[in-house]
Amino acid sequence: MLVSKLSMNTEPQIADLIWESEDDPPPDLCLNEFLRDLCTCLDVDDPELAVLVTTDERVRGLNHQYRDRDKTTDVLSFPSGAPYLEGEPRYLGDIVISASQARRQAEEIGHGLGQELRFLLLHGVLHLLGYDHETDNGEMMELQSDLKNKLSPYFGERRK
Repeated sequence: MLVSKLSMNTEPQIADLIWESEDDPPPDLCLNEFLRDLCTCLDVDDPELAVLVTTDERVRGLNHQYRDRDKTTDVLSFPSGAPYLEGEPRYLGDIVISASQARRQAEEIGHGLGQELRFLLLHGVLHLLGYDHETDNGEMMELQSDLKNKLSPYFGERRK
């Protein structure tokens, strides 16, 4: 059964979070605030999306099913493809994150799990908006770096 373990403040939710990991979500995730600020930087009005944080096995299965890659990965994005209707929330799509992979990457880099999850959300949202670092000659990675700098309080650092 999928159960959301994270409640946000009273501001309208941007994301529905489904947490399937054995560990509790980090208390410093700031999901709603982070996504609101990220979408403001990207000029995306009234965004909505779903975020599933789950196991390596589930992410591997989804990666195999939808991308024909039989390995785990840190983040998958599934754009909604729905047309944007003026005055309605814009459903961007779904993001799936491997909690274990995010934890391994956070430990390797030397920062907290909350920071790594926010970075993976940033990466995933860019994919939802149509960016593709495998084909765009560095455009997505450059934008990702610029956004990380603009949103540096969420990452606890300012990159040069």
